[in-house]
Amino acid sequence: MRTNKKKRKISLFNFLVVLFVSAGVIVFFVYNIIVVNSLAVENNNIKTDITKVTSVNNNLQTEIERLSNIDNIKPVAAGKLDLKFPAAKPKKLTINKSEIENLEK
Repeated sequence: MRTNKKKRKISLFNFLVVLFVSAGVIVFFVYNIIVVNSLAVENNNIKTDITKVTSVNNNLQTEIERLSNIDNIKPVAAGKLDLKFPAAKPKKLTINKSEIENLEK
């Protein structure tokens, strides 16, 4: 018994098509990896910027609270603006709606 084994020839066209398709797939995956890495770097930079801005914002909020303290405002109000704090509490004023209507007539 003899077995005839025929060697199958691979056509050059089919070989080139497979080569170009596989090269295209490889290029696509490499490009995808590059884009993902660049986006990860950009994401980290933005997170760092957010952290810095949050820190500055917290510092400014602390500064606002410090400067708006009444102990800091009193000397400025008394010295530069000649404002004086009242000795007695202000009186409460109540107005009835009927009194306003009587004044309008």
